[in-house]
Amino acid sequence: MIKGIIFDLGSTLIEFKGNWADVVRKGAEDTAEWFFKQRHVKVDQTALVEAILDERRAALEQAAETLQEARMAEVLCRALQRAEVSQRAEAMIELALRQFFAPEEAAHDPFPDAVDTLKTLRAQGFKVGILSNAPDDALIQRMVNLFGLRPWASPVFSSAGVGWRKPSPQPFALIAKRWNLPPEQIAVVGDSLPADILGAKNAAMHSILAEMVTNPANEQHPHIRPERRITTLAQVPLIIREF
Repeated sequence: MIKGIIFDLGSTLIEFKGNWADVVRKGAEDTAEWFFKQRHVKVDQTALVEAILDERRAALEQAAETLQEARMAEVLCRALQRAEVSQRAEAMIELALRQFFAPEEAAHDPFPDAVDTLKTLRAQGFKVGILSNAPDDALIQRMVNLFGLRPWASPVFSSAGVGWRKPSPQPFALIAKRWNLPPEQIAVVGDSLPADILGAKNAAMHSILAEMVTNPANEQHPHIRPERRITTLAQVPLIIREF
């Protein structure tokens, strides 16, 4: 019997609307402009934008290979050094990250049935948590608050917060330990075959593939098979009884 459910965040509980490359570039441009406006900080905006994008791209590739998260604070610090921005800027990393992620936050909305689904599951006695691959823990915590998910999910973990990226089993095991549940009593709901579904299998948990949006990465992993599939979150309280 399932007693706990771990949800992915992006493309599972919340939906991205926009062009990803454009949103990331806008974040880099806004960050460079923000630094340019700070007193006592010398910056070549164009050079900084390209350094942010290049360092972020390299960090994502490394994180995907090692399953150790590349935190955006470290990425931005390297970009500042590469673009030869004055050292005063490094003390402003936390504020600068808010500028970088603002376009990404604005490009997301919760799925219409997200809050109601989590509320229903909690009312039925299930433990509910969120685990997201992301380079910044504060970003995930802000979005969970922004979209009204916080009252219904605990814990809320990110790969930046715990260090490991899905499909590593370690972050799933942390939640199981927090809940004091064996893995066979936990189901994972997510949109990614190579991250969420494989991660569930690696952690010996059950798996449900969320297909509200198309995930291009799934096409490269047809051998990874979820136990169940859903096309709306409202199906979860019903389908979870099938395990």
